Amino acid sequence: MLHRRSDCGQNMEITNMIISVPLINLAAIFICVLLVGFGYIKKILDEKSAIFTFSFSLYFSLLFPLYWFASLMILYILTSFATKYKRNYKMVAHKKGRKIKNLMSNLFPSLLFSFIYLVIPHPAIYFAFLCGLSCACADTLASEIGQLSRKNPRLITTLEEVKTGTEGGVSKLGLLIGLIGGLLVSLPGAYLGFKLFLLATLVGFIGCNIDSYIGAKFELEGKCSNETTNLIATTSSAVLGLIVFVLLL
Repeated sequence: MLHRRSDCGQNMEITNMIISVPLINLAAIFICVLLVGFGYIKKILDEKSAIFTFSFSLYFSLLFPLYWFASLMILYILTSFATKYKRNYKMVAHKKGRKIKNLMSNLFPSLLFSFIYLVIPHPAIYFAFLCGLSCACADTLASEIGQLSRKNPRLITTLEEVKTGTEGGVSKLGLLIGLIGGLLVSLPGAYLGFKLFLLATLVGFIGCNIDSYIGAKFELEGKCSNETTNLIATTSSAVLGLIVFVLLL
């Protein structure tokens, strides 16, 4: 009898824990499971990056306001689609799925600012987080979709025409899609103000072009890796976001 009561007590505790989590958070977790599972099955993510993505999403769905999580989901959906779209026609190094080092190079600055926000819950920290994501989305979409442009890209430093897939090469299609991607990821930021949303879009687009510039100046010459380029660009966007917030918001 004592064991039965103990089991009942444990079951009640588990039930209370589930009930204490708002339904909207439970829905967010369910969405995470579906999207990450789909990404793994479709080889958009490899095994380690799928686990990381789910953990990353779970962290934000439980500890932060919904508009934080919304930007992450928009980023994931857009970049997954861009990665998968006409994959056989593109020069991709992640045919078996994006690896965790690629995800970390794009998401680490935003993750870092989320940790800071838990200690210093200031809108400027959120804005830096959002600008990092905006850059990550803009750059990924510009790179993935820009490769499908009918015209050869031009090197961002000299405007010289180069082959598709050349580091630092930009195209009108890539720039346009990158801008749209940054805009969509920044959209949940409009919850805190339309000006904040527009500036996050702009900062993300600037970060996307910083990525192209670094790619042309250093990555093209073998002085750094693609992950290093991504990390510098997303970090620059997040830090620039802090500066912009102080000056303009």
